[in-house]
Amino acid sequence: MIDRIEEILKGMLSDPSVAVRLAASAALDRLRGKKSVSSYLRVLGTGSLEERVRVVFSAQEIGGTEGTTILLAALSDKEQEVRGAAVRALESCLTGAVLEAMVARLPGEEGVVLGNLLEALGKSRRTELAPVIEGYLDHPDPEVRAKAIHAVARVTESAGWEKVLAHAADRDETVRAATARALGEWSAG
Repeated sequence: MIDRIEEILKGMLSDPSVAVRLAASAALDRLRGKKSVSSYLRVLGTGSLEERVRVVFSAQEIGGTEGTTILLAALSDKEQEVRGAAVRALESCLTGAVLEAMVARLPGEEGVVLGNLLEALGKSRRTELAPVIEGYLDHPDPEVRAKAIHAVARVTESAGWEKVLAHAADRDETVRAATARALGEWSAG
């Protein structure tokens, strides 16, 4: 089937409509990317930092199961830049498997990547993640605490709001500002 799709897209590259040619070209690029998953995974294992970051952005463009496979592999990269970019790219496909992989990465992360993970988990709006995210409300890094507060506000049920309110008087202004923003997420429903 993939060969047939590729042939049709190649034919569409000569369509009289510019919009059709552009769409066919973009689709052909994504299709070729999907056929090259193993190459992308090899680059993640052996490429330079810049190449590995480019792989993350390519995987985001590829999308689908193939792109997600590459992005999940990038979550285990040795460099924070690659892992952080992978988390951001995965925010658009927060499936059960992706959320599970993100939760598994939490204990080994710190700083920006940990904040990105918490933010992504919050964007899922999955209430079952509240206890996991709440564990980072008292993290020593104020940036991480701030991300955790906002994430908790997105996933918590009524009882969890007391934990958000408790940070309104935090010693760090970043955390207090995050608390104020989080309180804007409150809903009676």
